[in-house]
Amino acid sequence: MGIIKKYILCAAAAFVLTACAPVDRPGDHSVDIGSPVKAREKMKALNESYQPITYIPLENDVLVPKAAKSDPLPDVYVGPYELRSETLAGALQLILSDFDISMAFETDAGLNERITVANLSGRLPKVVDRVCGLANLYCSYSDGLLTVKETETFVVDLPPLSGETGLDGIVEGLSTVLGEDSAEPIIDESTNVIVYQASNRSARYADDYFARLRKNTALIVFETHIWEVTLNNENRTGINWSGLLENLGNFDINFNVPGAAPAGSAAPITITPTFSGGDFNATTVFEFISEYGAVKTVSQPQLTVLSGSEATLSVQNSSNYVSEVTRTVDDVGDETFSIQTDTIDTGLNLTIGSGWDESTVYGTIDITLNELLALQNFVGGDGTTVQLPNTTERGLQTQVRVRPGDAILIGGLVTENDNNTESGPGFMKPLFPTSRLASTETSELVFLFRPRVLVYETPEVRAMKEQKNRADNDMDEDMEGLSMGAIPADALAPVAISEPQPILTIEGQP
Repeated sequence: MGIIKKYILCAAAAFVLTACAPVDRPGDHSVDIGSPVKAREKMKALNESYQPITYIPLENDVLVPKAAKSDPLPDVYVGPYELRSETLAGALQLILSDFDISMAFETDAGLNERITVANLSGRLPKVVDRVCGLANLYCSYSDGLLTVKETETFVVDLPPLSGETGLDGIVEGLSTVLGEDSAEPIIDESTNVIVYQASNRSARYADDYFARLRKNTALIVFETHIWEVTLNNENRTGINWSGLLENLGNFDINFNVPGAAPAGSAAPITITPTFSGGDFNATTVFEFISEYGAVKTVSQPQLTVLSGSEATLSVQNSSNYVSEVTRTVDDVGDETFSIQTDTIDTGLNLTIGSGWDESTVYGTIDITLNELLALQNFVGGDGTTVQLPNTTERGLQTQVRVRPGDAILIGGLVTENDNNTESGPGFMKPLFPTSRLASTETSELVFLFRPRVLVYETPEVRAMKEQKNRADNDMDEDMEGLSMGAIPADALAPVAISEPQPILTIEGQP
């Protein structure tokens, strides 16, 4: 017992010492809570801009041929030079005589091709490039050595095209531009580039070809509004668009149709001309069609498509129905049935294909409407019942040309549905119909499109446009500076016209 008491006392003492030991805890600190900050307004995306054409600057772009890197020649002014039937080697030796630059020739054409040019002057890199271009050769400068060769190798970054059709088309077009004497271009799928060799002259044709391809990288944004108008009885034949179009747009249009028309008839249209200006917008059209019945917004997306491509919008409803019933009887007379169902899609399909030619937008609009009228029951000879869908399909295909920012209005797609209802005693279906009611519901679909264009420009393209604008401005200033000289007074005075003298004739001859 004495030993046990000693252990208990030791454990108690250890507990007391442990309880008195300092506790490791984090020090006190204050929490810094900032004052509430107002949420930043949503930034406006480029495709949400309402400018008809938006130019977006780029530092680098795809589909731009890039030659092997070379060192720049001294940027000094040289010339003028007079070269008459001089070989390329002699011409370069004359131009580079004041510079410590060596020359090497990979082809004998540099020693045999002769050029003739008068009053050649300018910056040294440009002058050398022009002289080599006249001989249809390439001059590449690196580490103090100017190398003359027949062809140059170019590498072009390709956009991520879907499928092999687009790439094959680029290779075929480039091969035609380069000519039969050039090697076949090669596509490197690992780095998504195309590699080709070209002479000085054919390389310029290739530059023009890729410039046309880059034009198709512009984005065309279609502001789209689709409404369904449930027409009232007074406008059962459709919306009378002349009430809207007489006061808006740039055209005086008459939509009267020949012949007598019943009361409440309209002058429906399939497609209107395009309209410009702020008066003709989605709000104006919505307020106008609201006067003809209840308006439901089917869809109002922004369809963005690359120039030369297509965009598709689908608003679908799916309905299931019994397509097949199989009846099987076994040896003991037991019957089993297996049912197969199918699905039918109805609704709206819209496809827009467009292209941009730097001034207007070309578009192909394809509209298809599929409707389910009813599911009819069909009883087979074995007593099984299947359902047969009764559908209708309407479509519209049209081509348009419109300026960016102008509006395209499509209407006249009228739908008429007959509704028959019966009432009488019964639970699910009247056993003895006591009354029948027939009604007709007419609706019209209205489409409004407004295209805008986003154009991407590299520094080279912007520099060329600025140079052209400066040249045009200088020409305009020169034309304004021209003044009519003084006109002599006698030039404005009337001059008496003498009477005509008779013509001398010789007998037998005129």
